[in-house]
Amino acid sequence: MTQTPCRNDLFLSANEPFMPVILIEDDKILRVIEAILDPRVSIERLAAFADFNSTAVEDFSDWLNQTRRALPDLVPSELRFIKTPSELKAHLKDADLLITESLSVGAQELSQAPRLRFIQQFGTQTSHLDLNACAQRGVRVKSLRRRTNIAMAEHTMMLCLNLAKRFTLANQLVSVEDLACHGMDYKPYDTRFTPNANYMRLTDLRTLNGSVLSLLGFGEIAQEVAKLAQAFGMTVLCHKSRPLTPAEEEHFGVKCVTFPELLARADFLSVHVPMTDKTKGMMGHDQLSAMPRGSYLINTARAAIVDHDALVQALQSGHLAGAGFDVHYSEPVEAGEVLRTFPQFLATPHVGGASRLNVLKDIQDVLQNCQTFYKRVL
Repeated sequence: MTQTPCRNDLFLSANEPFMPVILIEDDKILRVIEAILDPRVSIERLAAFADFNSTAVEDFSDWLNQTRRALPDLVPSELRFIKTPSELKAHLKDADLLITESLSVGAQELSQAPRLRFIQQFGTQTSHLDLNACAQRGVRVKSLRRRTNIAMAEHTMMLCLNLAKRFTLANQLVSVEDLACHGMDYKPYDTRFTPNANYMRLTDLRTLNGSVLSLLGFGEIAQEVAKLAQAFGMTVLCHKSRPLTPAEEEHFGVKCVTFPELLARADFLSVHVPMTDKTKGMMGHDQLSAMPRGSYLINTARAAIVDHDALVQALQSGHLAGAGFDVHYSEPVEAGEVLRTFPQFLATPHVGGASRLNVLKDIQDVLQNCQTFYKRVL
């Protein structure tokens, strides 16, 4: 049973004369920092955090206490969650620490932050941070390779493998009775002369090695996917709003191409763009039709980036050999969802990030970095 934390029992020291001010880019993943550092966090929020993490942490109160013990200089802290550049600038004058994912920080912002000494980038991409300006101001910057992104990349490759090997069908075909249940007849090979491999005669089995994986978008998750795909011997293409430089292509081992070329060459196409008004329905009928017949579509980003009806039509016609989605048009998926009727449509319940421990360990690393660099300037 999930234990609901009692706020008064959790904070080891909530009466410090001075609390560091931490600015945090508002993100649902980062909000759990409230439960760790903010003595003002409500019982309702603590209960929500405990419930969300209950699939991985049986006693959330104990996890909080263990995490706090490693952060003596940060417990408690004053947290200010910000969303926009204007909100960032409004609070910089008080900031001791900043945890950001996409908010830009340059010389102008730093000039307004006399107390700021450390910036934690929640991820590995730091192009929105002026690292030279930070160095000149004595502001340390540290990035984080997020475990959740690695898990998402593993999930993407799992979907590719399952589709290529027709796992959902193969998993049911190991006996003559299994064949009969699928309306198929067993026809043995003449094993006097041949091996007995694939004795159920599954067709259209694929190999990842030598295939082309097209990545729509090339953020941190897609970059993790590219590493894994290359280990399988796949050729990796990508398309992004700002094309990669030749040096970046060499670094990541990918080729950045136009959107039409990305579609036309894809044996597997994996979606890795954020959900915006611009990307909604980005993969519609025309785009799916531009993919080679018999190719596969993977979506671990957001369902609506792929037009629902166009996807149904592509699967019905056989133009797509299959699709694998970890995200769906409604969650939970509605019982009457037609996509569920296709055996070549793989669906997982938004579990690509794997165990909640991935997120919690990422958060612990973020705060431990903050503790380390904040302590140095006390």
